[in-house]
Amino acid sequence: MTSRHRSFFRNALLAVSTLVAALAGPSPSASAQDTWPNKPVRVVIPFGPGSATDIVARAVSEELRTELGQAFIVENRAGANGFIAAEMVARAASDGYTLFITSSTTHTTNQFLFKKLPYDPVNDFVPIGGIIEAYYVMTTPLSLPVSNVAELVSWLKGNSNKASYGWGATISQIAGATFLKDIGASAAGVAYKSSPQAVADLIGGQLSFVVQDVTTALAHIRNGRVKGLMVSSPQRIPQLANVPTAAEVGMPGFDASTYVGMLAPAGTPEPIVTRLSAALQRVLKNPNIIQNMDSCCSSRMFPSTPAEFDAYLKQDRIKWQKKISGAGLEAQ
Repeated sequence: MTSRHRSFFRNALLAVSTLVAALAGPSPSASAQDTWPNKPVRVVIPFGPGSATDIVARAVSEELRTELGQAFIVENRAGANGFIAAEMVARAASDGYTLFITSSTTHTTNQFLFKKLPYDPVNDFVPIGGIIEAYYVMTTPLSLPVSNVAELVSWLKGNSNKASYGWGATISQIAGATFLKDIGASAAGVAYKSSPQAVADLIGGQLSFVVQDVTTALAHIRNGRVKGLMVSSPQRIPQLANVPTAAEVGMPGFDASTYVGMLAPAGTPEPIVTRLSAALQRVLKNPNIIQNMDSCCSSRMFPSTPAEFDAYLKQDRIKWQKKISGAGLEAQ
């Protein structure tokens, strides 16, 4: 074999070896998964600043920044019962850089309150894990001449022509409608973009009552801006020790609760889901975050795997579908 032929075969062998190595090596997508996160992560929430979901999302995002070494930037996209935020995340790239921290509104109750959604709460998302379970409190303005649930019931029955209630999330809406049906009274319902806006009108006396999450209501009750009449938790909430439970005042059907959890767009690579879920579970077992959630939200910590959170969501949908039907609310 001449030197010319030997050179040709060496070059050919080198080319084949290079091709084989390239085919056997990791793909760009696999490499991207291995290095995730290597840039800031956007965390979309469907409610405004000051809402329970917002407070929880910001606390958790800060801990995830420390845990994973990248900024987790909270982005409020309030309005349309969470449609705006949910659709945005559902259409986002499934690369782990857009996440959704949300509650029962977008992923449990909306599908039973609206005939058509711009997103699929089941097929457009992949569960990452639960964060907390939160309870609700019945609140009234200082101007309303009532001091307990029995007096509120009496007032509502005698003032149906001027009674009203508001909500910034669907659990509040359903709980309010259920309460009215249980006591045989009526009131005009007013929807808001987010719970803090409903509370602002309650404080101003434009609403007769609001069933709101304890996280949003806590500071207002403590500071004497609104009156808390009953809580939906099984036992009294330490931070609201003077507010009785629904069972204590003879309203056991007032058992509203919600979750706050994390999801990602469907198709997010499994290695990213696994790493993010593990990081979230570690964060939720951190004593600092536990204390933070207890002081701000009076909630139960809810760390869970993607499979556990998925199973929880399925049961939550069954529960609230029954409650919505029982409250007489029809899909719009």
